[in-house]
Amino acid sequence: MRTPKLRTSLAALLALSAVAVAAPSDIDRTVKPGDDFYRFANNIWLKTNSIPAGRASYDTSSGLRDETARRVRELIQDADANTAPNPDPTLQSLRQKIGDYYASQMDGAAIEAKGLAPLSGEIAVIAAIKDHDALSAYLGSTIGLDDGSDTQPDAIFGVWIHQGFHDPSRYLPHIVQGGLGLDRDTYLDPAPDKAAARETYRAHIAVLLKLAGLADPDARAARVLDLEIAIAKAHASDADTADIVKTDNAWHRGDFDAKAPGLNWRAYFKAAGLDAANDFVVWQPAAVTGTAALVASTPLDTWKDYLAVHRIAHYASVLPAAYGDAAAPDRTPQAIAATNAALGEAVGRLYVARYFPPESKAAASVMVENIRAAYRARIPKLTWMSPETKEKALAKLAALKIGLGYPDSWTDYSDLAILRGDAFGNLKRVETFALQRGLAKLGGPVDPGEWTNLLPQIVGAVIYFTPNTEQFSAGLFQPPYFDPTGDAASNYGSAGAGLAHEISHSFDELGNIYDAQGNLGMWWPADDLARYRAADAPLAAQLDADCPQPGLCVSGKRALSESVADLAGIETAHDAYIMSLKGHPDVVKNGLTGEQRFFLAFAQRWRRLQTPDNLRQQIATDIHPPGEYRADNVRNVDVWYKAFGVKPGDKLYLDPKARVHVW
Repeated sequence: MRTPKLRTSLAALLALSAVAVAAPSDIDRTVKPGDDFYRFANNIWLKTNSIPAGRASYDTSSGLRDETARRVRELIQDADANTAPNPDPTLQSLRQKIGDYYASQMDGAAIEAKGLAPLSGEIAVIAAIKDHDALSAYLGSTIGLDDGSDTQPDAIFGVWIHQGFHDPSRYLPHIVQGGLGLDRDTYLDPAPDKAAARETYRAHIAVLLKLAGLADPDARAARVLDLEIAIAKAHASDADTADIVKTDNAWHRGDFDAKAPGLNWRAYFKAAGLDAANDFVVWQPAAVTGTAALVASTPLDTWKDYLAVHRIAHYASVLPAAYGDAAAPDRTPQAIAATNAALGEAVGRLYVARYFPPESKAAASVMVENIRAAYRARIPKLTWMSPETKEKALAKLAALKIGLGYPDSWTDYSDLAILRGDAFGNLKRVETFALQRGLAKLGGPVDPGEWTNLLPQIVGAVIYFTPNTEQFSAGLFQPPYFDPTGDAASNYGSAGAGLAHEISHSFDELGNIYDAQGNLGMWWPADDLARYRAADAPLAAQLDADCPQPGLCVSGKRALSESVADLAGIETAHDAYIMSLKGHPDVVKNGLTGEQRFFLAFAQRWRRLQTPDNLRQQIATDIHPPGEYRADNVRNVDVWYKAFGVKPGDKLYLDPKARVHVW
């Protein structure tokens, strides 16, 4: 997991590396499990696999993502060919839209033939802007609907329709900074490579202006770049955007006029469809104030050139190749990605219908509820939590909404027109459709079951602290990660440990920032926090001693939060596994006891091949330690010692008093 950079959510795709049944064929019995459990469990796999060309790492999750991508491509291309029409009229209607959208994206000849004509009307509107009031209105009409991800909108501001920090009952508009063609630091960093990137970007701006038929494109491009540099100077840094306290800024409608003069906010909000809104959350106030001032201080012609460039760049994927960075020899990957992005839930419904049957969701639901029950039993026994904090933790656990596989309610695309042969119009209508759906939620009650930036056909998960929800995609619940009819011990050791890991974040130092309803506010007292940090400090010391090479060691401080979650995941998933047996002993399979299969599945979920540079980069920047050290967390779990006969003198052996038990 990671600290949210742009959202109240804590969202991350899981780097899952898992097997549905602990694979005895991968075990290297020349290695003592108590000396190196990771290589005991994975050595054969590590020796018989290699990193594919063009990649810096490879793990079993890479194969799962590759297979899921192949399935998505097949679903979209089948929809285009309309092979084997679906007997369900709703699914068949979705297939038609998917096929038509994809076919339009693939028709490069038609896109080339139309040239810039599809955008000519908007270019003319920009050219006709006569004053700053008209400029304000046009800027509002381009507001970007944000989806809660870290992707910055290319409009000067984006709007994310989501629960407020202090009001769990209704949706509010969250205003976020945008409007840049490069990342903020590239504009501001004086380093030679950043300066070169700015010059390359300036040259690209000039090309777009020339293609749009504007005179003196080089001088215009220089002025547009200067404007973007000024916008970047007003923007908040990544660090400030990741600081949830600094993004907690409640503004009323009148505050924009007082705090951010220069933009005609009445005209802006009316054009954006936000004129009825009175309460806002402003993520980066300095960006709003600074950009609004630039609307007034920057010459109108520079803004018009800026807007022409950004409108062309925004629609570059459905304009001739000359308007993009380069012409791709094969449009297929781009067309698949564009279709999946535009009609994600439509593709998701087809994916679920083919690959995620009800029995898979039922099996996953049983696992999740056993994990919830295991936490319900563990929390009262925690030594670092006060009784009052335990009550709040249990209330948050009870209120936690966990979505599995796909949304409870699918997006209704029936009013969305998709026309074969109209790639530009399709994209524009999709964006308008999404924006109108988002705006329609404003002021309404929050739906904790809503899925915003996670699709069923993605191998991933997302946590939203506001509201108090977690969602796990259908792409996770498949072999080799999860087998609904497979071995329970392996499922709980692999998928179960991953699920329990994520759930633990609702109650750790990250989750402590939000209460059971998703309101921002710490609910641990200082004494609890001090006891928590005392409990996890020994784990940081363990991590500091994990050194794959001389002079290259894991940072216990950086990797601590995720490692605590790993430990919580394996211990709680083990409890849930025992619950699933309902008092009966597990059977021996392939010469392995249930306990052994559980821990082997946990170790095998972290197996990974990576280049030396990739390993160094991971240790320097990633909050997750390398896979072998995630697997070695078993040394803190008492049951593991008994399962594999680990004794004093073994390299991983820890005295019982030295074993870390946070959760």
